[in-house]
Amino acid sequence: MQIREFYKSITDFAPYQYQLKVAELLLSGENVILSVPTGAGKTWASVMPFLYAKQNELTDFPQKMIYSLPLRTLTNSIFSDINETLKKEHIQRLYPKLNELTSRQTGEYSEDPFFEKEMMFTTIDQTLSNFLCFPLALSQRQANINAGSLVGSYLVFDEFHLLDPKLSMATTLGMIRMLKNLCRVCIMTATLTNDYIQFIKKDFNF
Repeated sequence: MQIREFYKSITDFAPYQYQLKVAELLLSGENVILSVPTGAGKTWASVMPFLYAKQNELTDFPQKMIYSLPLRTLTNSIFSDINETLKKEHIQRLYPKLNELTSRQTGEYSEDPFFEKEMMFTTIDQTLSNFLCFPLALSQRQANINAGSLVGSYLVFDEFHLLDPKLSMATTLGMIRMLKNLCRVCIMTATLTNDYIQFIKKDFNF
């Protein structure tokens, strides 16, 4: 099945052209920075390539996705939307490889402290603390366990413009700089300035 038909069978809507382009780039090995307005479908644009690769057993695409957001409320909302869609009876029947993929780690919902599930939804502080070997959900004795879960993963950073430029945004960019050749990366934003987008594209070869 082509990805256009795959999109529609899961969301019940034909994909936008930009969503297909994002999938094409990510599935071909490129990293992406995506700037579209809120409500334009960027979540599915980032998630669908992973689902498509998983269902079709594309081994050259990362086998784990870590989807990071700056706020718990946003993380819980997007997790619920994606999880509810994938748990629909006809989706589970059509695409058995997509069953039981998802988990979230947001503090109040500590479902996957070791980042073991294939499709993780989490907050940026959880992602960064694991990368820096100071995991919020684990003891210091276990501090280095989760850092390896990011290597080789598909890393999605949504609502990137909401990160603090001098703190979490700077740390996230530092992490991407170290991992960009070992991971697939998708940065998404609604309001980041064009100059800053061009800086990221140039500096990180997006």
